[in-house]
Amino acid sequence: MGRPILSIGATRRLARDEDGATALEFALILPVVLTFFFGIIEVALSVFINSSIESAVFEASRFGVTGGTVAGVSRQDRVLEIVGERTYGLVDMDTVIVDTLVYDTFSDIGKPEPFVDDNGNVAYDAGEAFTDVNGNGVWDSDMGLVGLGGPSDVVVYQLTYDWGIVTPLMRSVMGNSVEMVSSVAVRNEPF
Repeated sequence: MGRPILSIGATRRLARDEDGATALEFALILPVVLTFFFGIIEVALSVFINSSIESAVFEASRFGVTGGTVAGVSRQDRVLEIVGERTYGLVDMDTVIVDTLVYDTFSDIGKPEPFVDDNGNVAYDAGEAFTDVNGNGVWDSDMGLVGLGGPSDVVVYQLTYDWGIVTPLMRSVMGNSVEMVSSVAVRNEPF
C-alpha cells in the first residue's frame, strides 16, 4: 500500500480552513441578487409606461370629446400627438396602435352587428341577413365605426403597445415583451 495523499491532520486543517468562503458565498448569491434587482427595475419601468399610457388615452379622449381642431392638424393626428407627448418619448409611436370606434350608445360597445340566425347556431354564418350598422358592407363582430365621431357620439379610445423588456436577464423570466392595453369610453360633447 502506498502512502496517503493527505494525512488525517492535514485533512482536518483543510476542513476548518475558511479562506475563500466569502468569495464562494458571494458567487452563489450574486445571480439571485442581480435577478431581483433587475426584476424590480423592469417592473418599475412597466408600471411607469402603463401609467403613462393610461394618462395618454385619458388626455387624448379629453381632446377628442370637444371636437376641437388645431390649424393644419387633423383630429386623429392630434390624438396621436397627445399620446406621444404624454408617454414622454418612451413609447415607439411607430408600433403603438390607437383604435377609436364610434357607437350610438354605451350599450352598443363591443356588440356584434344584428343578424338573422337562419340555422339557430347563435353565430353569424356567411349569407345570413344582417344590419350593416357601421356601413362597411360586411358583417362585423363589433359594430363600432372607425373614427372619432360627431356631436354626442360615444367613442371608445383604445391604445395597445408591446413594451419590450430592457434587460436580457429578465427576458428569460418575463418574455420578450409585455402587452399594455388601455381604453376609455366617452360621449362627445354636442359641438
